[in-house]
Amino acid sequence: MYTIIANRDRRIILAGSFVVSLSFMPYKRGQIGHFIKGASAAAVLCFFSARGLFAGTLAGTTAANFLKIPVAVIPAALGESYTAMVGPDSILYNPAGLGLLSYSSFSGGHNQYIDSITQEYAALTYRSAYGTVGACFSMLSSGQITAYDKDDMIIGHTGTSHRFWALSFAQSWPHFNQDIGKLDPMLITPSWTKVSPVLDYRPKTYRVSVGASLKNVSERLDKMSSSAYTLDAGAMLVLPRHFHLGASAQNIGGTQKFFAETYKLPGVLRAGAAKDFHSVNDILIVTAVSDIVKYSDAPVFNTAGIELDIMRMFQFRLGYKSRRDAGSNVSGGFGMNFDRMTDKDSFIHGARVDYSYLDYGALGVTHRIGMQLIW
Repeated sequence: MYTIIANRDRRIILAGSFVVSLSFMPYKRGQIGHFIKGASAAAVLCFFSARGLFAGTLAGTTAANFLKIPVAVIPAALGESYTAMVGPDSILYNPAGLGLLSYSSFSGGHNQYIDSITQEYAALTYRSAYGTVGACFSMLSSGQITAYDKDDMIIGHTGTSHRFWALSFAQSWPHFNQDIGKLDPMLITPSWTKVSPVLDYRPKTYRVSVGASLKNVSERLDKMSSSAYTLDAGAMLVLPRHFHLGASAQNIGGTQKFFAETYKLPGVLRAGAAKDFHSVNDILIVTAVSDIVKYSDAPVFNTAGIELDIMRMFQFRLGYKSRRDAGSNVSGGFGMNFDRMTDKDSFIHGARVDYSYLDYGALGVTHRIGMQLIW
């Protein structure tokens, strides 16, 4: 475990996240039976993972804490309440969300972090008849850091690099191969307007999805480096009227070693819910999201977010975290959908640009800008 200090007093400060009460709706026994069969493996994995994630882990005893910095633009604006949402950024919070994507997609973002620290992110998903395959990469760079000797004399410059990549696979049930490339009307309505909805009859009772990711985390501190492999796993349940429930376990296993010390990666358990509300003719769509989050080295905290979608073209977002290491507990952002400017028969069916704002108090504000494409 180590702390990176830049220019004597610059430190990487990590963020952290409101929960609403939920109730299940009654379903037929046969439907529940299919759900149990599909989700039991993920539930068992999450249960046993939780025991390993939090065994004897105290505050300040984990490595690779850059993993706690929000990098994807839309989740960052929503207070990182994304466990029950569906999109390419699900790869960062709950890989099961990828299994509910019926189209292929790209998401990328740039984070102008504190004091010249920058972070880049890209995710790609591909939907096939066998499930959704996803990949992502993220890198945080400290820039040039002035180095000092033990007498506090300048001896040159150094730098750090922190990165991870992940490969994911997810599948949902029931699924219909002829629906690939179309919008599932069971899901929370996305802002895309050039993707046709499914018009054939489909059972409107539930959807269940499970997913997993293999992740590699690596860090470099001056001339020293260390890397580790870890796993993420999750499950999602979609109920009628666009009601999503999700749960995931992240950073299952994996340790990093610097010098002679070995430290675990920060394990994470997430559970969340999401629901949207529509006005007449979908002129306004309001999506409410909420998560409860437990890091292996920190107390439980809650997050909440709300998105206002106007005419499926302009989106305004607000997020809240009950715990933050520095600055405001509130985040925000906005976005614009440009898919009305694309041809329906073109390869790219939709494009959007988004922005998010997070305030870290005396450390300054951070800005994230990103883009998404679907095809």
